[in-house]
Amino acid sequence: MIRLALRLVLGLGLGLGLGVVPPALGADDRALYRRHCAVCHGDAGRGDGPASGLLTPRPRDLTTGRYKLRSTPTGTLPTVDDVARAIRVGLPGTSMAGYDGLLSPVEIEGLARYVLALAPPGVRRGSPLALGEPTPAGPEAVGRGRALYARAGCGDCHGGDGRASGWRPEREGPGGPPPPTDLREPWTFRGGSDAASVARRVLTGFDGSPMPGYAGVLTPTEAWDLAHYVETLARAPIWRETDPAVVRTSGVASDPLARGRYLANAMLCALCHTPISPATGAYDTRYFLAGGMRVSVYPWGVWYARNLTPDPETGLGTWSEAEIVRALARGIARDGRRLDPMAMPWPWFSRLTDDDARAIAVYLKALPATRNPVPPAERIAVAEAVGGKLIALLGVEVAAEFWGGNAATNAALRGVIPAPVVRRAVAHALGWGTLGVGLGVVGLGVLGRRRRGLVLGAGGGVLAGWVLLAAWPPLGLMSPEVTIRWLLMGTPTLPATLAGAERARAERGQYLATVAPCGLCHTPASPFVGFFTGRTLAGGMEARWAVYGSAVSANLTPHDRDGIGRARDETLVRGMRSGIGGDGRPMHWQAMPWDIGSHWSLEDQRAMTAYFRALPPTPGALPRPRGPRPDDPPADAFFFGDAARRTR
Repeated sequence: MIRLALRLVLGLGLGLGLGVVPPALGADDRALYRRHCAVCHGDAGRGDGPASGLLTPRPRDLTTGRYKLRSTPTGTLPTVDDVARAIRVGLPGTSMAGYDGLLSPVEIEGLARYVLALAPPGVRRGSPLALGEPTPAGPEAVGRGRALYARAGCGDCHGGDGRASGWRPEREGPGGPPPPTDLREPWTFRGGSDAASVARRVLTGFDGSPMPGYAGVLTPTEAWDLAHYVETLARAPIWRETDPAVVRTSGVASDPLARGRYLANAMLCALCHTPISPATGAYDTRYFLAGGMRVSVYPWGVWYARNLTPDPETGLGTWSEAEIVRALARGIARDGRRLDPMAMPWPWFSRLTDDDARAIAVYLKALPATRNPVPPAERIAVAEAVGGKLIALLGVEVAAEFWGGNAATNAALRGVIPAPVVRRAVAHALGWGTLGVGLGVVGLGVLGRRRRGLVLGAGGGVLAGWVLLAAWPPLGLMSPEVTIRWLLMGTPTLPATLAGAERARAERGQYLATVAPCGLCHTPASPFVGFFTGRTLAGGMEARWAVYGSAVSANLTPHDRDGIGRARDETLVRGMRSGIGGDGRPMHWQAMPWDIGSHWSLEDQRAMTAYFRALPPTPGALPRPRGPRPDDPPADAFFFGDAARRTR
């Protein structure tokens, strides 16, 4: 016992001397971490949380002890205050939200200590570097800073004008390093954009990135001068811009590959075209945009998301850019086949400009080719489809279901109509039964003598209704233009009172929210008549899955009680890019795809909020989300109808 006590005392003394013993951590800190951080950083802190797959930049591996944002020298751990600040204010330009107002100062500090304790015990702790006295931000300091910018090689990554144009990853797709920061956009600076924060970043560098620390190369005074020069590169964000032309174009890449990369990763392409785990909803990024997800809408059909990578045998390798654009914006495949909007929401993508549609095609052709032999769509027998639609007309719920797994590699996901056996049996009976009734009544009319015309008419009506249901909706008989008008007819226009830069912001947001496409979930719909455009973006579509329970899409119109009328822009943006609801609750990324939404720039997200606020305020109280129940479906199911008008 004495020997053990001596070892403990000696170990404690050495630990305190070296500064490597973490402070005592409570169960509450771990619970906070699991609730707010593990979804991205992983339960063990390795940056491999279930929502991490599509995030750019990737969540930090907290077990390495390497941190970009520090006040301490390169190669050392940040201070508790450094980590607490990142938790409190968030990291602009990423999916990392600020938790000020969501967590107390005590909780934030406890969480910071817990996070730091995940680092290896051998990582050195450091003290904040001294910045010295700030230099005045005058022309002389800016001139010195400009010379230092060139001498230190900043332009090698950030470009001579700070815009970091021309960057291209070694390999397209998720998981790679993010592009260099555009120094013209200080609202994206992770560690703050004031001169002191920039000077600190210059001296400390970003561990784990190409940005070195210049402490020992530049003096603190020189770091201040460089920071003052960086300040001169900034432009006004579009929410402060007064020139409508600038509002429309600021932050929009002119290079087709860069623009296509941005759009394809921010729109919902990966939501369907990348397989997910049936247990968690995590993306299998080995098959990024390579398809394989089974999508079913019973009794309309079963489809498999196509391989969008340039694999010549199983993907788009032999498709031209023009053929990709035609499929994307007009719903016509290379072989002339019409794409069903239930499986591929091309009517929304029809709003893409020609340049943007081509940019997406350029990006898809630049992806690594991934072999993934996706099976063809499966059709439901006509009689069963008719019977199933009759069941739906009688009020049985219909959902678009997104199944976990990759149907290209898992045979169990192929060749089976994913619907309950009883429902299918009833559908068969109704379909064949109504056909038999129609034929029988027509036969009676042909053979009968009394009220022959009435009987024939009744039988013919039953048969006509049967044929109509079999073909409904008649999208295959409609041109792309007619399909677009039908599905989007009645969508509200912007108020005539909007003018100037305010109108330009709302128009930019309208375009982005349409091609995103936000309305796919936030506008209630019927499988028979399409979207209820009178309730555009008023929410009400319910999603259910055994993984997360039930969630209803929010009302994005500016209604004071039921919509976003009283919400701050910052709260709306936080939900779009970090998955935190207005009440502070975390949202699952397969119910609200915030992991994909985080790819939209802050300017574009603020433009979307400007559009939402320009919509007509639409009432409609929506049910709150709930946790999983035993009867929740095994697929991520989005139910047609309006939860604001439906009680369960």
